[in-house]
Amino acid sequence: MKFKFLSVVMMSALCFVGSAKAQETSDPQKETVIVDEFTRTTAVPSYLTEGIRANVIEGFVSKGRFHVVDALTNDALKALSAKRVAEDNVDASNVMNSESEAVYKSLGAKYLIKGKVTDRTVTREKDVLSDSYSWYSKISLSLTVYNILDGSTVASKNIQLTGVNSDSSEKADMNAVEDAKKEMRSFVDANFKFKTFIEMIESADKKKGAKELYIVGGNEMGIKKGQVFKVYYVKQIGSRTTNQEIGALKADEVMDGLTKCNVTKGGVEINDIFNSEGRDKLVIESAGNTREKVGGFFGF
Repeated sequence: MKFKFLSVVMMSALCFVGSAKAQETSDPQKETVIVDEFTRTTAVPSYLTEGIRANVIEGFVSKGRFHVVDALTNDALKALSAKRVAEDNVDASNVMNSESEAVYKSLGAKYLIKGKVTDRTVTREKDVLSDSYSWYSKISLSLTVYNILDGSTVASKNIQLTGVNSDSSEKADMNAVEDAKKEMRSFVDANFKFKTFIEMIESADKKKGAKELYIVGGNEMGIKKGQVFKVYYVKQIGSRTTNQEIGALKADEVMDGLTKCNVTKGGVEINDIFNSEGRDKLVIESAGNTREKVGGFFGF
């Protein structure tokens, strides 16, 4: 009888541990992004398209939290590309097929980036203030992100790249190409939010609540000192779950695997929820390009 009772207790304990383990928050991981070959119209020279694509790649790489796969240098993707004709009109209905899906998934990729450079205009205009002439280049880029798991569109944007130079139209073109780096940082900030959780509250007081805390993710995820994060409370309303913004953090010390942050807003709420309901009820999310200027870059 004792043995039977102990068996039941042990089984219950194992079930509890298993359940608790399943609910643990997972550490943030780098996501794999494939940048496909870009298409262009006849109005755009190939070297400009190639330069823009290179800067789109750089925009993802500079964030430090992506594995970026170049479709023009990866052997499996080059073989796939050789079997198909580049689509003039790519959308969710034709971006995926069984063969391409298998290749993408074999690389562990989550997202596919496709781009088309659709237009380019160059003009020479006079500045009324300086009474001098400059070359202006405007290049249009259509960018789409697909979810490889289901072929759905994650984000789509028409981006206007601009460049100015007083010497030549060629230099104005290259300045427009460089503009893609800045535009991509904003694009990634808006569409690829970094999400994590609080590991530990370092210091708190009764009046201000949490003052310093650690979040999971550091150098390996591209976090920079001065990075701003929003704090959300995962709130249950009836049968639905919603995220309610309650606070803000600012990265102070970035380490491997962890970042020490100062709490700039919502210290009382953060401290109360963390201690009473657990860290799973608080989501930390990158706040886009609201971060102070650090090392010449904005955003995350």
